[in-house]
This record gives sequence, structure tokens and C-alpha cells, in this order.
Amino acid sequence: MTDPQVTGLRSIEYNVPDLAKTSRFYELCWGLKKVAEDDGAHYFRATGAEHHIVVLHEGGKASVNRINFAADDNNAVDALHAKLSGLGISTDSTPEDLSGPGGGYGFSFTDRDGLGYAVSSGVTTHSDTAMENDRPFKLSHVVLNSDKVEDQTDFYRDVLGFRVSDRTERMNFIRCSPDHHSIAFAHAEGPSLNHAAFEVPDFDALMTGSGRMKQKGFPVQWGVGRHGPGNNVFGYFFEPNGMVVEYTAEVEQVDEDAYVTGTPEDWAQRVQGPDRWGFADPPTPHLRRCMGGDPQAPEVDIF
Repeated sequence: MTDPQVTGLRSIEYNVPDLAKTSRFYELCWGLKKVAEDDGAHYFRATGAEHHIVVLHEGGKASVNRINFAADDNNAVDALHAKLSGLGISTDSTPEDLSGPGGGYGFSFTDRDGLGYAVSSGVTTHSDTAMENDRPFKLSHVVLNSDKVEDQTDFYRDVLGFRVSDRTERMNFIRCSPDHHSIAFAHAEGPSLNHAAFEVPDFDALMTGSGRMKQKGFPVQWGVGRHGPGNNVFGYFFEPNGMVVEYTAEVEQVDEDAYVTGTPEDWAQRVQGPDRWGFADPPTPHLRRCMGGDPQAPEVDIF
């Protein structure tokens, strides 16, 4: 078979100190729907086919618990497991049938920054996938902080089959599907979650969802703007624990035969700052602290 690779981003799992409160946020404010509760965890879907895109586990400081990737089939899952094991990467299990919500076949592993991941195939999908004008339809990308950005980029490229889309002074953007990036690594002092982005159908949906967030007591913290790499429209928010979530739309679709990877020098000339439009003010020190891996719960009156 060809070299095995990850083919998509499935979901993100969080540790949260207050499961009930955070669950209300994702349903009432962010626009997801709870599809399962299992072993104390809550599972939420978007409007797309993926069984779930967010999982909440109660306990400890707010943080990322695990990131879940897709592979084409069971053979690809087995081949990825063999490749990781052969390179001495810590796998937490051998590939097996999964008993949790959505099922499937897969295994979990820990990367060189100590972050948890899983790869699976054959997960149950939803057939009711109509777009809605104020709700996410997928988990778009996850940005991780690291003091080993180039090492992490090489690992994802050489071991998991990702491709490098762009490098800037701030971060590296890598993809495992036509989306410009599914993962990005931001230069930081150590490993942590920077933010997770959820894609909505278009600019109008982004503004409508942002309006709901504002009315619920979660005003936009950065944006609305349009990024350089990825060309996506963005609006950043805090969730109840101070972790950063993004509504995004119009993510660039990469033509594998024609795309040229951008360098920091290229992007320094093409775009002045992280907002093409120049409309969004820079992130506040509070937002930077939360994106730097130290979430601070916001004061919310309405929610």
C-alpha cells in the first residue's frame, strides 16, 4: 500500500472543571448538539456528517485532552500504528474496535510534546447534514503551542502524512485534507492549546453566530477579520473556562498540484499582520495569555 496517512480532523476533547456549565455553552451559545453521554463525558456534533466534533471530560484545569484524526480504512489505521511503533512513538493501545459513541476502529498515541491523539476509521456518520446559517458544520483546525515547532512539523509531515501549507514568523500551517490547515503550530515556550476553530457555512453565518454569542454574554475578542495564510474569515471568543474558540468561514481549498508553500519572508511582504483587512484590533493581553496556554475564565453575566 502507499505510505499511510491521516486524512482528516475528526474532533477535539477537552478537560473542563465544570461539565454542566461547559455543556450548556456548546449547546446554547456555540451551536452544537449533544449526541451522547458516555462514562461521564459529553459528546457534541455539528451539522456535518462527523459523529461528534467536541468531547467534554470533567476534571482538572481547562485543557486539551485529545485530538482525533481520521484514516481511510482499517488497513491504514494498522499501518499508521505500525509506523509509529517502529519509530518508538508511545502508543497507548493497539488498533481495536472502539466501544464509545460513534464506534469505529482505531488507537491512541502521545506525541513528542506529550499531547494525546487518536486515529480511527469506520466511525458512524450522520445523514442529516443540512447547513444552518448560524451553526458550525465541522471542526476546521486546531492550533497548538510548542517550543519545537519545526520538529513537530517534521513529525506530522514524515510520520502522519501531513503537507506543509505555509510558514510565517508566528506559526507553521499543515494540512491533511484540501483545507489549507487542519493543524498549526505556534511558537511558544512549551506545549499547550492555542485555540480550536469551527467552520460555519459563510460570512453571514459567522456574523449571525457571533451575534448570538454576544447576546449570550460572550462578545468577540478578536475580529472580525480575514487571515493571511488560509484566507479565512475569523472571529475569536472565550468559552466559559477561558479557552479560545474561533468561528471561521471561507477556508482556502488547496490544489495539491499547484500550491506553493509560503515562507515567512513571503508572508511578511504579502500581508501586514494577521488580518488582511486591517480592521481587527490586535489581540488583547488577556486573549494572548489564554491563547498562550493559560486560560482565564471570563466574567459572564447573561449566560
